[in-house]
Amino acid sequence: MLYSLRRFIIITFLLAFSTSAFCQNDPVPEYLIAQPFPDSVQNVGIVTYDGKRISFSEMISGYKGKKVVIDMWASWCRDCIVGLPKLNELRRKTGEEHVVYLFLSVDANEEKWKNAISRFNIRGEHYRVEGAWKTPLSNYIALDWVPRYIVLSETGMIIMPKAIEASQINPKDLIVNE
Repeated sequence: MLYSLRRFIIITFLLAFSTSAFCQNDPVPEYLIAQPFPDSVQNVGIVTYDGKRISFSEMISGYKGKKVVIDMWASWCRDCIVGLPKLNELRRKTGEEHVVYLFLSVDANEEKWKNAISRFNIRGEHYRVEGAWKTPLSNYIALDWVPRYIVLSETGMIIMPKAIEASQINPKDLIVNE
């Protein structure tokens, strides 16, 4: 009986892990490429690091004229934290004159979000999505995994809708040709 239970638990765990591991490889919906965000996303509630509530459109509009790398992450996400050195390498290669690195957390708990920023010394612009993972934003971009990197053009259009590692972003695509 104990052997059967142990076997059941192991098989269940392996099945759950293998199923979730493939989620990050789901293809990006075609509608995301070279599109502005729809009104349903523009109106999603965002919390600034200092506690001010703004909309997604207000957050993005503050960076017009620069390319934006959005790092969707969470304090509980091991892959998010492990991926920070790759993101810092990308920042080093591109500089920050024409590129903004924006961290958009799907944490439900504000205290854990802020503690992770401090603990892991995450430099950048920090925001948290109201509603955490379950929002029109998550639905629109088909968020199936964090970290998720999204690159926006200088006008706020999506130019790279999905990367699961910062190393998948080509630094040359972020450098502005003046």
